[in-house]
Amino acid sequence: MILLAFFGVFFFTMIIGAPIFFSLGLSALALLYNKGMLVPQLVVQRMFAGVDSFPMMAVPFFMLAGALMDTGGISIRLVRFSNYLVGWIQGGLGHVVVLASCFFAGITGSAVADASAIGSTLIPLMKKRGFPVLFSATVVAASGVVGPIIPPSIPMVLYGVMAGVSVGALFMGGFIPGIMIGLGLMGVVYWQAKRHGYPRETVRPTPKEFLQAAVSAFGAILMPLIILGGIFGGVFTATEAAAVATVYAFIMGKFVYKELRWGQIPDVVYKAGLSTAMILIIVGVANLVGYIMAVERVPLQVAELLLSFTTNKWVMMLLINILLLIVGCFIDGASALIIFTPVLLPLIYKLGIDPIYFGVVITVNLMIGTITPPVGLCLYVACGIADVRLEQISRSIIPFLLIEVAVLLLITYIPDLIMIVPNIFAPK
Repeated sequence: MILLAFFGVFFFTMIIGAPIFFSLGLSALALLYNKGMLVPQLVVQRMFAGVDSFPMMAVPFFMLAGALMDTGGISIRLVRFSNYLVGWIQGGLGHVVVLASCFFAGITGSAVADASAIGSTLIPLMKKRGFPVLFSATVVAASGVVGPIIPPSIPMVLYGVMAGVSVGALFMGGFIPGIMIGLGLMGVVYWQAKRHGYPRETVRPTPKEFLQAAVSAFGAILMPLIILGGIFGGVFTATEAAAVATVYAFIMGKFVYKELRWGQIPDVVYKAGLSTAMILIIVGVANLVGYIMAVERVPLQVAELLLSFTTNKWVMMLLINILLLIVGCFIDGASALIIFTPVLLPLIYKLGIDPIYFGVVITVNLMIGTITPPVGLCLYVACGIADVRLEQISRSIIPFLLIEVAVLLLITYIPDLIMIVPNIFAPK
């Protein structure tokens, strides 16, 4: 009953257009009032406890690193290098969008940041090359999904904190699924390019031009390698890796590429701080919700309810995937992750499901929600840049969406696609 009351208030406030943190917070306060537990000290203490952890410090650092890299000219260099690598394939710049998004995913860990940085650079260029603006926006939106899957990943940091598992192992687990999604998206781009006659980049770079582009982009490509290499090698934790990435991004932008000016620093810090605040206020409010649900034993009740239908873990994973795909249409990925992780964790432990494997699956699942209307954040970013309507892109995104769901099912039922890298570099 408490769960129905919570979601009733939550969805009502969402329907009237309230921000997600307000919807969560008002739902929590309504439940506390109903239980006679509405004590200001309790509310503040539980919200603070939600963000008061060492792993959570990775969020502002990764946000700042991504902002520094974007302002420092990294996205342009990644696009140029990607163009030399795959621009010659049919559908040229469409493939460049996907590959550049995969590279940029190794820097930001955010779907929206990925789509925004790549889209603002490539959508105008694709329009000049003769690509339909709707196709350009669709590819940018679909490619943004890989941002939080290829490590580093802000949603994985959130899950790791809530589940009490290694964030580094989660990062490792997301590597292969992210590459699979990237290859799948390039396959769809190639199919549509052949079907509609979209152009390829006809001017092949000379060996000297390619070498210059590779050298120029090397610093950007090296950043995710430093992050992952340090984590895989046990040199530093994911949080420490985020701090290293921030320092590295500043040095590259200021002293190597020399595009980051001192006057830009306040604006970069402000943007990173604003993005961080948007995430952490949701985390804090969601921790309050989690506290209420724990007191009411809601996660255990949900687990018992679902186990009454089946005790087969593979059938259960299918049910969970369907549930989360539906949820992702109405709630943004980070919020859904924060809400549903505490509810589903007791269930997966009872069924003997590895929490690392489950963390990657739930992340991929909910990031697919960034391209499903009506609350697909990547869709809104791409629509804003390309000036297309949501209903238009909602139809054209379907082939890309189907590929990403296919990858989700593959990693769900072939766990080694997730676990092989963590098992090699972080054996239990």
